[in-house]
Amino acid sequence: MAPPEKIELKKQAQQLIEQYDNFLFDCDGVIWLDEKLIPGVLETIEHLESQGKRFAFVTNNSSKSRDTYIEKFHRLGFKGIGKHLIYPTCYAAASYLKEHLKVPAGAKVWVLGDHGIETELKELGYIPVGGSDPRLDDEFHPQHDLLKVDPDVRAVVVGSTKAFNYMRIATTLQYLLHENKSLPFIGTNIDRSYPGPEGLILPAGGSVVNYMSYTSNRDFIDVGKPSKRLLETILEQRDFDKSKTLMIGDTMYTDIKFGNDGQLGGESGGSLLVLSGGTKLKDLHHLIENPASLQDGPSLIPLKYIESFGHIIHLLSN
Repeated sequence: MAPPEKIELKKQAQQLIEQYDNFLFDCDGVIWLDEKLIPGVLETIEHLESQGKRFAFVTNNSSKSRDTYIEKFHRLGFKGIGKHLIYPTCYAAASYLKEHLKVPAGAKVWVLGDHGIETELKELGYIPVGGSDPRLDDEFHPQHDLLKVDPDVRAVVVGSTKAFNYMRIATTLQYLLHENKSLPFIGTNIDRSYPGPEGLILPAGGSVVNYMSYTSNRDFIDVGKPSKRLLETILEQRDFDKSKTLMIGDTMYTDIKFGNDGQLGGESGGSLLVLSGGTKLKDLHHLIENPASLQDGPSLIPLKYIESFGHIIHLLSN
């Protein structure tokens, strides 16, 4: 396998933009770090628009709804970003319940996660229970009302949350084990960590999902990156030609694998790693030198890499 190409010249930046018609962006570590926009990203995306390019944003963060993301994009200076361009995994989870599991509207869904999941479930007509219920902050007691399984609950969705405590673990476990583990178990993502403010690396939703998977001793339906389910949904809804689509991300085992396993870019490939988030150059070099050290190692190696996506506008201007 050829080593990834580093984008460091104006000609390479021009070729990258000419090669693809559609661009899929991760958010954390690619567009922003917490509340700070990564330099040059806004200008680069505006340049893509001026060239007639199309794009969408796909994030494994389930804590924020599409409406919340729209507010953030506008706050950071983006214009014209609508819900149809944003694919957080809270939306992917709700959509999967409706489109694939055929759970009828009006059904209850147990949530271990934040407001993003609850909001997207409500928008599709479901009734989220658990989630932000303040009783989940109570001290654990075996006679607590929430430990009694609600028979009207039809599925379980687990995602990222900073409010992770024993009551939430215990109540969610009752649903995951209910009636011989018969309720569908949807996990929003597999991310172990994400780049936070002040240079911090913080636990991500995958740590919560895999905790409950281990505790209940059952697998989950992964609706986030690198799931092909999510990619096919985006390509179909946005009418993107897979062979002319590029995935841009900062995490090799989710973003890059998403693009590679999904065969974006056709025979030439369609994955671009940015070093502005969780993955650093030493991590990429380690993987290239030791691809067998990780499961699915070769599929984690990007076609190209660059300092940041905002660096493209810098290259084009010089």
